[in-house]
Amino acid sequence: MHTSIATKLMIGVTTVLVVVLGLNLVWDIRQQQLQAADDLREQARMVATQIIAMREFMARNQHRINWDSAGHFEFKHLNPAAVGRGVGEIFAQMSDYRYKQTRINVRSPENQPDAFEVNALRRFEADPSLTEIVGYTSEEDTRTFRYMVPLRTEESCLQCHGEPAGQIDIAGYPKEGLKVGDLAGALSISIPTGRFEARLEQAIRSRSLMIATVTVLSLALIGFLTHRLVARPLAALAGVTRRIGQGHWEVPEEKVRDLLIHHETAPLVDALKAMSDELQALYRNLELKVAERTSQLRQAHADLERLNQSQTEFYSAMTHEFRTPLTSIIGFTQLLLSSGTEPLTPNQRDHLTDILESAQRLLQLVNDLLDASRLQAGQLRLSLSAVDLGEAVQEACSIIRPLAHQKEISVVCDVPADLPLVMADDLRLLQILLNLLSNAIKFTQQGGQVSLEAAAAGGEVRVTVHDNGPGIPLADQEVIFQLFRRGSAHERTGGSGLGLALAKLLVELHGGKIWVESEPGNGASFHFTLPIHRGDAPCQ
Repeated sequence: MHTSIATKLMIGVTTVLVVVLGLNLVWDIRQQQLQAADDLREQARMVATQIIAMREFMARNQHRINWDSAGHFEFKHLNPAAVGRGVGEIFAQMSDYRYKQTRINVRSPENQPDAFEVNALRRFEADPSLTEIVGYTSEEDTRTFRYMVPLRTEESCLQCHGEPAGQIDIAGYPKEGLKVGDLAGALSISIPTGRFEARLEQAIRSRSLMIATVTVLSLALIGFLTHRLVARPLAALAGVTRRIGQGHWEVPEEKVRDLLIHHETAPLVDALKAMSDELQALYRNLELKVAERTSQLRQAHADLERLNQSQTEFYSAMTHEFRTPLTSIIGFTQLLLSSGTEPLTPNQRDHLTDILESAQRLLQLVNDLLDASRLQAGQLRLSLSAVDLGEAVQEACSIIRPLAHQKEISVVCDVPADLPLVMADDLRLLQILLNLLSNAIKFTQQGGQVSLEAAAAGGEVRVTVHDNGPGIPLADQEVIFQLFRRGSAHERTGGSGLGLALAKLLVELHGGKIWVESEPGNGASFHFTLPIHRGDAPCQ
C-alpha cells in the first residue's frame, strides 16, 4: 500500500512539530526544575542568615541578659542554643519549614543529627572552606530539600564551649574545649518540596496542553493547505496521465483548469500536451518496431539452437574420432607391455608405460568432454536405483589408492555401516567420487592424507572429501566449479578444468548440491549431498 505525498508531508510535519515542541517542553521543565532548586536554596540561605544573625545578637548580649542593673549575675537560660531551639519550635508551628542546630556530640537529644546531617558535619570538618551543603531526602513519599551551613566557634562562644575541656559551664554542661574557628556544629534547614513540585506539575500540564493545541491547529492548517495546494493538483495530474496511458490523447478542459489554478503548474500542462503528441507519434511506429525486434529475436534463437546442436554434434564426432585411435593405442601398448615373446629393455618399458598413461589420461579427458557436452545439452540421462554408498566409496578408494601410493599419500575412507541407501546412478556416483578424490590427491603434498566421510542428515546423505593441501582462496571457490575454468592452484599443477565442473553437473542432476569450504594453508573440504532412497520411490 502506497502512502500519498500529502500523508507523508503530514507525517513529516507532525514529527518535526512533536520533536521540536517536545524538546522545548523538556528544556522548559529542566529550567523550571533548576529555578525551583535555586529558589529553595535562596529561601533556605535567607532563613539561615536570619537565624545566625539572631544567634549572634544573643551571644553579644549575654551580659545584659544574665546581669541585672545592680550587678547581680543570674543565668536566664537564654543562650544562643536555647533561644535557637525555642525559636525553631515556634517557627515549625507557624510554617512547614524545619531547622535545628546540630553537631556530632549534641547536648540536647532533640538536636541529634540524622544520616544526612552526620555526612554534612563530617564534610564541614574535613573541608573548612565549605560554606554550605544542599541535597534532598525522601521519607514516606515526602521529598524534602535539605540545607546546612557550618557554625564556627567565635569569641563569644568560648564562655560555654571553650577551654578547659570538661569544665562545667554556666548552663550545666561540660565544655568541649573549642578554640576560635573550630567547627562548633551546623545549622540544618528542611523545606518540604510538595508545593514547589505541585506548582511545577501544574506548569508542565499547562505547557503540554498548549503544545497539544498548537500541534492540532498547525496540523489542521497544514492539512487544508496540503489538500488545496498539493493533493488536488496532483490528483488532476494523475487523472490526465492515466487517460494518456489508456490511449486517450486529448487532455480534458476541466482537467486543464484544475492544473492551471496555480501558476507553477502551467509549464506542466504544456509539457503534458507535448508528451501526448509525442506519444501518438511513438505508438504509431511501435507495432512495426516490435514486430521487427520479434523477428530478429526468433532468428537469433534459431541461430543459437543451430549453434548449440552443431557444438554438440562436433563434440560427439570429435570424441568418437579420438576414442577409436586412443583405444587402439591403449590396447596395443598393453599388449606390448604384457607380451613375453621378446623381453623389453627398461627404457622401452618406461616409454611404453608413459605412452599408456598419457593415452589413458587423454581418453578420460575425451570422455569428460563428451559428458560435459551431453550434460549441458540435457541429453545425459541417469539410471537411478538404490545404491549402497559404502560399496561405491570402497570401489572408488581401491581405484584411487595406486595413484595415492605413488605420492606416498594415505587415503582414509570412513562410511558408517548403517548408512541408508541413496537414490543414484551407480556409475555416475563412482565418477563423482573419483573426480573429487583424484582432485584431492593432486593438491596434497607428498606424505599427506586424503579422507572421505559420509553421514545422513535429514532426508539426504552428505559426503565430504578433505585434503591437507594448500587450500583454495575465496575468490577461486566459485570459479573451480565452472567448465574450463581453473583456480590459481590449477595453474601451478595443471588440469583441464573439467573434473570439478563435471562433478557439480552430475551432483545437481541427482538433485543434490556441492560446495567447498577452505582457507589458504588449511586444506580444502568438498561436500556434496545425495537424496536418500525411499522404499516407495520408483527407480528410473
